Amino acid sequence: MKYGSTGKGFIFAVCMLLIAAGVAFGQAGKKIEFKYAVVYPPVGAQADGAAGLAKYISEYSGGKIEMKFYPSSQLGDKMATLEGLRAGAIEMSECAASDLSNFDKLWSVFSLPFTFNNGEHAIKVVNSPAVAKILNESAEAAGFKIIGWWNMGERSVLNAKRPIKKPADLKGIKIRVMQDPILAKAIGAMGAIGTPMAWGEVYTAVQQKVIDGLENSPPVITANKLQEVAKYYSLTQQFIIPDPQLISKKVFDGLTPELQAAVLKAGKASQDQFSQIWAKAVDKEYATLKTSGVKINEVDKAAFRAAVKPMVDDYLKNADAKVKALYAAFQAVK
Repeated sequence: MKYGSTGKGFIFAVCMLLIAAGVAFGQAGKKIEFKYAVVYPPVGAQADGAAGLAKYISEYSGGKIEMKFYPSSQLGDKMATLEGLRAGAIEMSECAASDLSNFDKLWSVFSLPFTFNNGEHAIKVVNSPAVAKILNESAEAAGFKIIGWWNMGERSVLNAKRPIKKPADLKGIKIRVMQDPILAKAIGAMGAIGTPMAWGEVYTAVQQKVIDGLENSPPVITANKLQEVAKYYSLTQQFIIPDPQLISKKVFDGLTPELQAAVLKAGKASQDQFSQIWAKAVDKEYATLKTSGVKINEVDKAAFRAAVKPMVDDYLKNADAKVKALYAAFQAVK
């Protein structure tokens, strides 16, 4: 049998359809890959939490989703990563709640000092129905879906100059803060010079005396080896900022209902597991700080609370209705 040009075209088209079907079948059989991009290093409590989250996502999705871990700003700094989530180019990340103030000023409420009693209390507050509704709506409007929260404990001042016991001791000391202006104002009200800076720059900045120190929790400090460049840790515990675990809303909306449920279930399981990881890590890393020669001291916390109160009152007085509603919801849960 002989085929004319029309016959050849038909056979070619059929072959291409079969190849396309084969490719589609192969893709359908592959795992979905989620890039989990973060600024923290590949070791420490947060890295352990990421490993747990990856396990839960694989387990609850029946092996259909694989979460790949990209630590140490491999895919960009925090803001670049969050923009990647908004675009759907990066699937997952985590950040401090206050970081989301770059997309909605509502989140600056988390930058107010002494808002929560401790890290566990913060997790209870953000998961309460009234607060969760406000935060979830804001996050989703910005392009993020919150799947769970990590308790990151209480943040205190680590510096290379001297022990801090009262606000006056912070005079002239430059302290790195996250990139939210309210955090800088709060540190300023405490007596220091708040210096916004990307996390990846902090070790070198302290080492080279560009700044004098930072504020964070023991597990984060030791994971990033900051005890090597600063030896005074004062238990101010001014910021208690939990970390939301995020998935790109574009990515989440593209999943089947079954896989969406799996991701949400994994986020909740990770939240519960991380509370245990964190509690163990805090005890262990306080000991690490001491054996590294860091001098740890208590502070006059009442004096610091009094120092920041005018700043907090001024912020709330001038805040918009959304911010006031969120802060009121915080207080109602408390």
